[in-house]
Amino acid sequence: MVFPVCPKTMRHIFFLLFLLFAAVLFVPAISADDDAWNAIKSYQYGDDFKSLLAVEAEVQRSLASPETKIETAARLAALLDDNTTYPGRQFVCMQLRLVGGATEVPKLSEWLNQPEDSENVRLVLTDMQCEESLHPLRRALETFNGEAVIGIIGSVAARKDKNSIPTLVRLLDNPNRDIASAVVSALERFGREGLDALTKKKDLPGVGTARIGIANNLIEQGETDTAAEIFAEYTDTKYPVGLRRAAFSGLLRILSDEQRKKTIADWFFDSDPMKNDIAAFHLGELSDAAFDEMFKSIGKMGTRSRVIFFEIAAERKGEQLLESLLQALESNEAAERAIALRMIGNLGNPSTIPVLIAALSKDEISRNTAKEALARFPAPDVGPQLIAALQEPAIRDSAIDVIVAIKYYDAIDPMIRIAKSEENVDSVIAGLGRLCDPDEPDLPRLLDLYLSSPPGAKRERIERALVVVCEKNPDVSARADQLLVILEKRDGGLSGQLLIDTLPLLGRVGNKRVADMIRPLLNSSDEAPQQLALQRSAIRALCNWHNAEFLDDIWTIASEHSSAEFRQWALRAFIRVVTLRSDRPEGETLAMLKRAMSIAKDDADRQWCLSRAATIRTMETVDWAASFLDDSVLSQTACVVIVELAHHRFLREPNKTTFDPILLKVEQTAKDKEIVERAKKSRLGM
Repeated sequence: MVFPVCPKTMRHIFFLLFLLFAAVLFVPAISADDDAWNAIKSYQYGDDFKSLLAVEAEVQRSLASPETKIETAARLAALLDDNTTYPGRQFVCMQLRLVGGATEVPKLSEWLNQPEDSENVRLVLTDMQCEESLHPLRRALETFNGEAVIGIIGSVAARKDKNSIPTLVRLLDNPNRDIASAVVSALERFGREGLDALTKKKDLPGVGTARIGIANNLIEQGETDTAAEIFAEYTDTKYPVGLRRAAFSGLLRILSDEQRKKTIADWFFDSDPMKNDIAAFHLGELSDAAFDEMFKSIGKMGTRSRVIFFEIAAERKGEQLLESLLQALESNEAAERAIALRMIGNLGNPSTIPVLIAALSKDEISRNTAKEALARFPAPDVGPQLIAALQEPAIRDSAIDVIVAIKYYDAIDPMIRIAKSEENVDSVIAGLGRLCDPDEPDLPRLLDLYLSSPPGAKRERIERALVVVCEKNPDVSARADQLLVILEKRDGGLSGQLLIDTLPLLGRVGNKRVADMIRPLLNSSDEAPQQLALQRSAIRALCNWHNAEFLDDIWTIASEHSSAEFRQWALRAFIRVVTLRSDRPEGETLAMLKRAMSIAKDDADRQWCLSRAATIRTMETVDWAASFLDDSVLSQTACVVIVELAHHRFLREPNKTTFDPILLKVEQTAKDKEIVERAKKSRLGM
């Protein structure tokens, strides 16, 4: 497990590491006078760092002499006070990681409890090898909370401080799941002692993975019996796939070469699919004679095993066919090309990935086969080449399909760069919606893309992609909260322009918190420009709302607001929301849709209103749609609605006498041949 470090701290550490490399590689001869040392006290990020380079070089030189090292460490520690800036203190800690010792521990302990400096000091104490440096870490382990204690957990684990185990065990019961998870990972590093503690807490998340990790280490220490007991426990089908796979793999590690090969062959004929998979992974260890012997018994294999065995046989013996398969790609027969692509994919040879990527620009069968083949390659092999393929518009969409299929998250940033730099990137934005997860790494990146795009069609597409990502969270009420938490962490918090920009998005996944933000803004009488902009965004959020909660408010805006633009927004929203599935009687919904049609001024709005009538499955709706068959603007939309309603036999068959003449008129009116054909089939009961 990687223990968390504050992103801001990490940026500063990287900057100071740059100074370290500069000091070592470029300016080894610089000497640090008193002025250079004093400059540390007032140093700020972005200042001239010549003085720091000089001190850095002096610290490096002090490593050659124990006496000089002690003197340098003392001089550095003396700078840890309130008169030194935070960047200066951080620089001091970076140097103390190289030269600090027991003498500096008391001074460092004072700063370990300071929130701003705690992370830097913790890293110094972790790197020290003296017993004294463990004392403040142990105290912090008992007193720190939240992310701070997670870092301390990582430190005592890195130092393998067995005296900390009792405290770690107590922390296993911490209600903060992140802390408990960090302790589980930490105890894994303590071997036998950690195993004893984790065995009592088997139900905690991550304990199984940690115990198997310890078991693998025990094998190296010769304790194979204990390791075998742990592995055997996790082969039970009640455990997750990953744990079972690790357990079976561990059992194979314990066996002698002869036992191992026999077990691999036996598992391949087993009824447990997991054993088949593990055996398949290790079939390469078998000799050609053993492999050929298994081939003779292929009829005894289960269907799944036979499929796996054929794929492995192609990998083991099919390289000889590769040249012929490549030639087959030039065939005029699409089926032959597809077979060749499938077999090339089955070979799993990374050198064929460019061939498969090139096939993404071919006919549909080849394209789909190539996508399936590419998706079977390990992500590290195929992912970078798919990212390169994103630069080719002709195959971009297919490359995105594969990236999404293999969940290649490394492609997110390149896709975001494309979305920022190009305009016609609908598939890229949609791909981001399919690929990203509703979590901390992905949502902030999508929000940055959203906010970097000016208002308009592109931003709205990104908005929809964000909604798709949020909807992956099964907890509907938490979707908006996820966005709110991220937005509230941004500089300045969720207010001003940020609130203006994001209210429409928040409306799409809104919950009570969002509703409480919107309501006061809807009817504000404040004429200040920013307040007007907030009101505009609040109305847009209202119109984006995902259910009928604000239906009455939307209708009021649609029918009474002084702004024609707002009236149109609200009308379109009303039409959308009123036709969502609900417990409302269908007759009432149709009446509300007719009311919307009565105030619609724009032809596109009237078409939208009529098209949504297809969701109201009553004969009254059929009659209403039929009343527009002679309308020059709405007749084609009416034809589509009637045909959609005629698709429902429960509606059409009992009302055939009324329905048939209407369908006949649709056949005479519709310009789309498909609609005409569907109307005819419905009328004839087909």
